[in-house]
Amino acid sequence: MLWNLLAALALSAALTLSGCSSKKEKTAPPVKPPPAAETQTSSALRGSSWQLVSLRGQQPKTGTALTLSFTGDKISGTSGCNTYSGPYTEEDKEKIRIGQLATTNRQCGPPERMEQERLFMETLRAAAAFTLGEGRLILKDADGGTTAVFKPQNQELKGTIWRAVSYGNGQGGLSEVLSKGRTLTAIFTADGLLSGSAGCNSYAAVFTGSPESKAFRFEMTEVGAKQCPSPEIMEQEGGFMAALYTAVSYLLDDRTLTLYDADGNPAVIFSRM
Repeated sequence: MLWNLLAALALSAALTLSGCSSKKEKTAPPVKPPPAAETQTSSALRGSSWQLVSLRGQQPKTGTALTLSFTGDKISGTSGCNTYSGPYTEEDKEKIRIGQLATTNRQCGPPERMEQERLFMETLRAAAAFTLGEGRLILKDADGGTTAVFKPQNQELKGTIWRAVSYGNGQGGLSEVLSKGRTLTAIFTADGLLSGSAGCNSYAAVFTGSPESKAFRFEMTEVGAKQCPSPEIMEQEGGFMAALYTAVSYLLDDRTLTLYDADGNPAVIFSRM
């Protein structure tokens, strides 16, 4: 009897230990994927630039260029008269959401042109999806209807000539170019040379501009040293050249070239000549 009792106790203890071991195996923490795999995202639009060819089934008004560029997590461009910029997010299955857009506030031309601009901005804000294919970007609304069609925009700097309209003031803002008969220019030649006038003195440089990455680099080779006829012109020239030196990237619209500094702020904004 005593032997049987001891055997029963030993068997009970073994079963208990086996149960505890089984419970420990079942409650082992699951293996989690690396954080990088959870946060990795891709973008089909980032780094691309487009020009409007159709808005709500209608071609753009003659003499207007409406553009859309994707840089980082922001969009920017011209709406035919004013420029705009703001945030966007690209989601799975070609979904897009465009946030609050900031715009300039100029009045341009006849009412039809301003109405086109209003409709274009409204279309951007209402964009819910997009498709890419055959050299076209198509925006769609929440109902799946096509609202705007774009073609790729040329981003080649070589062979273009520009007139500065504003430049960075070093505090994240812009200073307008004084209209006192002084034209600030930038001429990009086919052989990679940049030259122009800073308003009083001329300058020359060697440049590289990548249409794919929008990276911009230049090495100044010559800068004039004349004294400008007035302190205002002299101050403007210094501010323009200082802003030009900060440029590391660019965005080219049909009528506008914007150079950006390393923080993504506009360094110099030019208008096509």
